[in-house]
Amino acid sequence: MKKNITAILLAGFLVLIVSMGMLYIAIFFFPNLMEEYYNAVFRASSFETDWLFYAHPFVLSAALKWFWERYKDLFTGSAWLRALEVAIVYGVVAMLPVLWLTFSAIDISLFMISTWLVYGIIQAFIAGTVFAKLST
Repeated sequence: MKKNITAILLAGFLVLIVSMGMLYIAIFFFPNLMEEYYNAVFRASSFETDWLFYAHPFVLSAALKWFWERYKDLFTGSAWLRALEVAIVYGVVAMLPVLWLTFSAIDISLFMISTWLVYGIIQAFIAGTVFAKLST
């Protein structure tokens, strides 16, 4: 149990750091995309909900740890390859359907949805790498 909690916290922390880095990279390289966030469909930043951004990597890491423990025997190869497989499965099974619905229901660009998909796959890859490295 202690090993699982350590893995979740480590993965969550690394996902948080990389996510924040990707946010600043996106602001720098895609300023027009960031302008899209001023759309009325997005709520304004507030102290009441900002904590959700910082908690998300830990919630995601806990969910992916459960998935990892349940299906890790299906993923073969090096730690990097297993992490990549987990990330792609997460992207296709969990993210793609919900992003499809999001795109169909909210006035946002396909490019924004695509960046969310890449963002999620990178997050899952980081968490998967932690789990693969710690389980070997």
